[in-house]
Amino acid sequence: MNFSLEKTEHYTLLKTELTDLEKEQADELASIIQAHIAEHICPYLILNLETVNNCNAEAVRALIGIGLFLAESNGMLIVSNPHESFQRLFDKAEIIFVPTDMEAIDYVYMDQIEKQFLAE
Repeated sequence: MNFSLEKTEHYTLLKTELTDLEKEQADELASIIQAHIAEHICPYLILNLETVNNCNAEAVRALIGIGLFLAESNGMLIVSNPHESFQRLFDKAEIIFVPTDMEAIDYVYMDQIEKQFLAE
């Protein structure tokens, strides 16, 4: 799978070059993410799906699993740049999605600030 990872201390941005996201590819993404979390402390992942034109329900279920895994690590999955045709799937699955990477980054910072205030 062709992808790029941009790591910061606050989040990881994963950009994929997939055009179709089905269960097999989503499971491969899950493996990559779990390995990344094991070696990198930050559990916030922004998954940029700009190039993905098709996404099926099985892939969405796999993404839900990724989101749950990250939530257990006190982080979250945020999907950016989803194609309009499958945004409904994300709504129904309660996956956080935003139109751009910058908005996803803002979301991460706001969540981290909120957690910091709640901890005090």
